Amino acid sequence: MRDPRLATTMAGLLAVVLAGPVFGQAVIDDRVTETADLPTWKLQHDRKRMLHDQHLSFAEMRALADAGDGLAAFRYANRLMALDDPSVVGDAALYYASAVFTGRDYALGPLIRILERPDLDVSDKRLHHLENAIRTLAVQGYTKAREALTGFYESGKPFGYHPERARDLLLELAESGDGAAAIQIGSKALQNPDLVAPERLHSILTHAASDADELGTRTAAKSILAQLDARSDDTEKETQ
Repeated sequence: MRDPRLATTMAGLLAVVLAGPVFGQAVIDDRVTETADLPTWKLQHDRKRMLHDQHLSFAEMRALADAGDGLAAFRYANRLMALDDPSVVGDAALYYASAVFTGRDYALGPLIRILERPDLDVSDKRLHHLENAIRTLAVQGYTKAREALTGFYESGKPFGYHPERARDLLLELAESGDGAAAIQIGSKALQNPDLVAPERLHSILTHAASDADELGTRTAAKSILAQLDARSDDTEKETQ
């Protein structure tokens, strides 16, 4: 059953983080990186107990999480999910996001899985915060975060349909050396010639054709380049 005290906790967390990053910025909240960062002896003592894998009550773990301890936020979110109660899934997502904001990238996977749930029911404000948490890792180069956001933006769930954001993330992935992203953006460009500037697209595919790890990716990149070159030749003939 949902803990009625969570409502107050959630409101406090949202007040801290809803001003989170705009797209293209990374914000890591490192309020608690050491036990001494915690304000009270009780919190410091409980964190030491947690680090030594001693049992903490729900209230003790939540107090640590609310004080800015990302590890506690992650573990508390795991406890909420273990309840198998749909009414606390949104709360768990918020704590996973808080863990992400404190640099705990291992919280990303559980957060993404929650966002993929068709029964997820959270407010727009919370959803915005969860989106910003994934963005925080995406702009730092985490492929998993970028791929997740791209998929969310393309599907329209749960953040709404944003094809321009999806394209930009896909381009960032491709230019960072992700061969699969290069093939995906190249295939889309064959259908939509105005999707990417020709010079930028050619550079992406040329690198994929020569440097991709997989033979299939290199072959596909070369094939798309050939099709783009043929289309360019046809366009030039039509304008002559």
